[in-house]
Amino acid sequence: MNVFQESCCSILGVLLVFLLQGSCVDPDGDVVHKAVGDSLELTADYPKDGLEVHWKYNGINFAEYQHNKFRKVKHELFNERLKMDEDNISVTVSDLKLQDSGSFSILAEGKSMQYKTKLTVLRVHDLIRDVQIEYNVSWPQSKNICRFHLRCQASGDQNPSYSWTGHQSQTQGSHLNINLGPAENTTLTCTADNTFSAKYTTETVVCREKSEEQRFCVKT
Repeated sequence: MNVFQESCCSILGVLLVFLLQGSCVDPDGDVVHKAVGDSLELTADYPKDGLEVHWKYNGINFAEYQHNKFRKVKHELFNERLKMDEDNISVTVSDLKLQDSGSFSILAEGKSMQYKTKLTVLRVHDLIRDVQIEYNVSWPQSKNICRFHLRCQASGDQNPSYSWTGHQSQTQGSHLNINLGPAENTTLTCTADNTFSAKYTTETVVCREKSEEQRFCVKT
């Protein structure tokens, strides 16, 4: 039993040493957020003497720097959007697309040392292209009011932040419920924001007789 335990400990010890020695990835890799159409620059800022660099995207080698020259490895990855700069040893992916989101790494070594792998996790976000307000209205029994149920919806980015202004309040979220008395009206503004872009739209709602409002209303 003791021999078995000692063997297990020895194997675990060897594995631990192997993992520690083989771990050359920067644990402080950056998460970078970009908008569609932006560019991502990946610079190998190391001494140039004897420098050899490999750029990878999701583990696939797409560019190399050897003997003071660049070489594209995987042409189909970024096609004509990949630019290389020998002055600062960098590659730039331009005109970013949503599908470019992923992990980029820089593996480099000099004449006498292996540099720590630089990791960049890219998140590409779509721009907000349009914002619309949809609403319907109900008339609670025994209450002389119109109850409006409003929904704000943006096209482009699927997860923006929403905010409402108007009707004497400011509210967060894509949905809004308000009450108005007969013949009352109010103008509401919904703003969709995702840090890279923002758009808004306004809608004026009026409390009318039930016979005039028995339909679903969509802003056009």
